Amino acid sequence: MRPARSMLVLFALIVRGLAPGLPAARADELPVDMKAIKSRIAEFKGKRLVLNGLVTLDAATAKALAAFQGEWLGLSDLRTLDAETAQALAGCDSMRLDLSGLQKLDAATARPLAGFRGQMLVLNGLMTLDPETAAALAEYGGQSLQLSGLKSLDADAAKALVKSKAWDGNLPRLSTLDAPTAASLAEFQGNHLMFVDLTTLDADTAGALSRFKGGLFLQGLTSLDAATARALVAKFKGHHLIMGSLTSLDAATAQALGEYEGMFGLDEELLAKLVADHPLDPQTALVYARLANGELAFVTAFDSPDSVEIAKALATRKGRLSLPNLKKISPKTLTALIVKQAVEIPLIETLELIPEPDGSPTDDFVVPQWLEDRQKQQQAKQPDE
Repeated sequence: MRPARSMLVLFALIVRGLAPGLPAARADELPVDMKAIKSRIAEFKGKRLVLNGLVTLDAATAKALAAFQGEWLGLSDLRTLDAETAQALAGCDSMRLDLSGLQKLDAATARPLAGFRGQMLVLNGLMTLDPETAAALAEYGGQSLQLSGLKSLDADAAKALVKSKAWDGNLPRLSTLDAPTAASLAEFQGNHLMFVDLTTLDADTAGALSRFKGGLFLQGLTSLDAATARALVAKFKGHHLIMGSLTSLDAATAQALGEYEGMFGLDEELLAKLVADHPLDPQTALVYARLANGELAFVTAFDSPDSVEIAKALATRKGRLSLPNLKKISPKTLTALIVKQAVEIPLIETLELIPEPDGSPTDDFVVPQWLEDRQKQQQAKQPDE
């Protein structure tokens, strides 16, 4: 079978450009059969064969390209793909097959394509999936199935997709999500679910997502109310809850989020503003510590009348507790804080020990031996000024 001459022209130019040292090919010198094309593939020694500009591909040429054994076969400008051509490409020995130019894919084509033996199948141009196509792609047995261009996904398609052991869980272009689809996605057994264009979330959808057992990356979420926050963390036991784009956070929503005991990803300036508007007290201290993953960089002083009670509350935290910017604290407050011996504070000699904020008598602070020993080690690690 003679491949389309336009494909041969492009192929010859790409090989010539990516493989310096090979003789340049003119259009009238191009190979005219599959044997010659396979010979060119065998001569190509690069790790990546990226055929930019190739918008159509027939099965015979695809079969010849499948002989490429490098790391990456890039066909990201390919706009259409039929089942026969997909079957040929699936035989490729490359580690990565990039078909990000495809915006549509039917189940009949997806089934043979899922037989690709490489580690990574990239289909980031697909904007939607029907349940049958999702089920077919879920059979891909490699390490990473990428579908980052999906803009819509219904509950049935999501239910089929989450059965994949290769799908990476990234849905950055998905801008809407309803509760049924969220419930389907929550069954995913992968490491995380990641959304970027999703800017809002209602309580029902949040409640459905809360059943997911991995990390939730809600990177595009700009607002969150207390009811939705409660629904989100009610059953969520995943390892991360990332919401780095929130532009506001009120006390009630913060209190609701504080029920989650995993790792948060919130904007530091947002947390600082929250504390400025609603200063630490014995009831919110642990909440703020959780939201900041124990890194209380925004705390520079304990100077309120309830400072000792705040310190006592913080000392009950089970995880990490660090106050790297602490400058002012009273002896009684410091004594209450170091009940948690793992607490990370600056060197005692750099702290200003202030009178007790509640007006009670101020005693001298006696440094326990364990803290003295640890601070010596801490000082030894600091660079000489």
